[in-house]
Amino acid sequence: MNKNNAHVLLIILIFISIILNSYDFLKSPYYFVKDLIYYPVRALSEKDITISNSLKDSIITGLQEDVNNLLELNKMTLSLNNFDYVNATVISRNREYWFNNLTINKGKKDGINIDMAVIDSNGLIGRISSVGDNTSTVKLITTNDTISKVSAVILSKQEKVYGIINGYDSENNLLHLIITDNIEIEKGALVETTGMGGIFPSNILIGTVYDTFKKNDGVTNIVRVKPSSNIEGERYVAVIERREISNN
Repeated sequence: MNKNNAHVLLIILIFISIILNSYDFLKSPYYFVKDLIYYPVRALSEKDITISNSLKDSIITGLQEDVNNLLELNKMTLSLNNFDYVNATVISRNREYWFNNLTINKGKKDGINIDMAVIDSNGLIGRISSVGDNTSTVKLITTNDTISKVSAVILSKQEKVYGIINGYDSENNLLHLIITDNIEIEKGALVETTGMGGIFPSNILIGTVYDTFKKNDGVTNIVRVKPSSNIEGERYVAVIERREISNN
């Protein structure tokens, strides 16, 4: 078998392994990691396929990164009190509208509804904008339109500063947070959701302050925020919804 065919077969085997083990990950991350790496390698050995050490290292590194992201996502969702969540995988993304939408592999059959919030292992990604039976579209917080605004709060050392995330600079990967307060805000201050508006839960990390500047009107301040989430290339996300509390 030539090298190109070997590489294709390896990718197929890894993909199958990820699908078969995705459910088991939630039950036991250790066995998920072991099986995810062990079975493709064993299959290759049985087929007597020869691949370079550099390719093996690259594959294993990629798998380890995926597993680490899944572990961090699991920790994030478990820390959200009073919220239910559904883990999902990003399955498609339009290159022309890379910072607008992405598609995940969960839909109505999995309990997904429009306007549910979507996070990755590091913070807010966006919200559900449309739902099919088995897939859903996520509108990202980096979309430059009016319905993608997010109410946010800057946890400054001086005081909490409230504003609206409304705009994105894709060239520098910076969100624009509009505020009217005229106070000094330190670089690196955390920016979180406020929970206002009824879509995004409160206290979800959005990012950190990069810098500030004043618009031409001389009144409005723009705080540029470095997103905490991997908006440019995240593969695993969670869809969250506030859990209904029974009065019984």
